[in-house]
Amino acid sequence: MKVFGVYLPQKELLCEFSADFIKGKTGIWSYIAALGVILGAIGILSIFLLGHGETTNTSSYVPWGLQISTYVYFALVSGGCIFTNFIGTRFFYDHYKPLASRIIFMGLITAIAGFASLASELGHVERMYMFIISPNPTSPMFWMSVWYTADIAILIVEYICIQSNIHSKRVLYASFIIPVITYCSLGSLFGAVGTIPYFYSSLLPVYFIFTGFLTGNALCALIAAMYARKRGNNEIIASFISMQKIGLAIVLILTLSRIIIGLTGNANGYEVFKETLPQNILFGVIAALVIPYIILAKNITKNSLLISSLIVLFTQFMARLDLVVEGFRMPNFQVYDMPARTSYTPSIYELLVVVFSVSIVAIIYIVCEKTGLFETAGIKGGE
Repeated sequence: MKVFGVYLPQKELLCEFSADFIKGKTGIWSYIAALGVILGAIGILSIFLLGHGETTNTSSYVPWGLQISTYVYFALVSGGCIFTNFIGTRFFYDHYKPLASRIIFMGLITAIAGFASLASELGHVERMYMFIISPNPTSPMFWMSVWYTADIAILIVEYICIQSNIHSKRVLYASFIIPVITYCSLGSLFGAVGTIPYFYSSLLPVYFIFTGFLTGNALCALIAAMYARKRGNNEIIASFISMQKIGLAIVLILTLSRIIIGLTGNANGYEVFKETLPQNILFGVIAALVIPYIILAKNITKNSLLISSLIVLFTQFMARLDLVVEGFRMPNFQVYDMPARTSYTPSIYELLVVVFSVSIVAIIYIVCEKTGLFETAGIKGGE
């Protein structure tokens, strides 16, 4: 069934999936995802009803915690899916074509999942329209709101084009350029905070773009590996392995550059780079970047791609949490009765926000995959 050229899940398959779900025949992952959505919804509802003060462990010392880092993570994953779609369509068209609908759809739902995490942090979500009626062009946060809205809009347009068997180069390039601007804006939101040395850098917008590409491509690679296993088409994973290697190499250079710049900085607050150096090298470089690259270099198989992608997805999530939280490790002003170093441990409610964001992506994808949403989509050449 199509509505305005967009395929919807087949009614018969949707009813069949619902019946199988009730009977316990849809696979363990669907039930884990459904349980995660329920528990996560309870956590988010508790935050809104009880208030941040009762449910989260953020404070005046550490105002941004797990909810913000989860938003940044999923926003960058969404951008990475879009970048993968652009590269796959332009340079690996024949092998990439069957996955276009799935990957753009993942870009859309991860953007929405990121917004859900952000909404749980904002408090008064109903006031978000204020950025339209009272704009502040001098604020990076204003531009992030503008471009994030545009990003979701162009994702919807691109998805409609793919589902309608139309391949427009104009839409394709727009769906690439707008996310580049979007995630540069997100990076500048952090990089422009001069009072926090762990954030402050003109390198951060570029770092955000390529870490987003790496993480989003890892998610796309999981989809490609599962598709290849189901269809028996191993050729389809080659382009994703190449893109992931490129992403790992670039992010390695940017990560090391950021560490070196931080270590050589003499301004007050740059001590945080020295204090976090062991974890950044062991976890942020070796575990997160070097090991996945070695796995891909030694074995070009579906299993190696799956393992490498899972490592990237997990370690990059932890890297986003480190980036956000460690920025507040050293208070800006050392006054009486203020700790020299701050600490932060997420509360159970904050962890449930993460569970909700991950689970909502998983359950939507599982339902759409099993009800035929992607199978009927295709791409046709043309302007």
